[in-house]
Amino acid sequence: MNAKEAEALNTSLTASEVLSTGARRLSASLDSFSGWLLAGFGVTYGLLLANIGSLTPYLSISNVKSGAVCFLVAACFGAAQKLIAAYVAAGTAAADDGRVSGKELAKKDIQLNVESMYNQVNQGLLWPWRNFNTSMTDKARAGDYAVIGRFHAKASQIQCYLVVLQALASLVSAALLVGGIAI
Repeated sequence: MNAKEAEALNTSLTASEVLSTGARRLSASLDSFSGWLLAGFGVTYGLLLANIGSLTPYLSISNVKSGAVCFLVAACFGAAQKLIAAYVAAGTAAADDGRVSGKELAKKDIQLNVESMYNQVNQGLLWPWRNFNTSMTDKARAGDYAVIGRFHAKASQIQCYLVVLQALASLVSAALLVGGIAI
């Protein structure tokens, strides 16, 4: 490997690491916010429904029902973002562990059959992860080693959109409840 190829490789690997690190941090923050948002609204609705009989003179039941529907929509967005958070956490941890293992192998001058490794990893995955992995390893074979970092970054951005939708649905839910107060 000449100096220019080594520079390109190091640049690509560094970009992947930067993207994965940012994705991991963003994803963890979003997941925490989403969890608190769900817990807060869940407790509110739990208390409200537990005491609905004594609150009916002061609160429109149709607003409670509409608000609860919006809360369920928010919970669905929360569940979807949670799946992405789990993927990002696992993927970035695996990337970190892979970097450490790769450095140890290189330090000990142990040869690795990368093609066989790609195939063995792929055999351990089910659809759709196998398809994602195949796509990423094809790009890595072509010299694009930042692909995994970009994938983590895109996943955490999709998670961000889901959390924004969850927050909006939660706010609509709250607005419906407040609008139904008959005091």
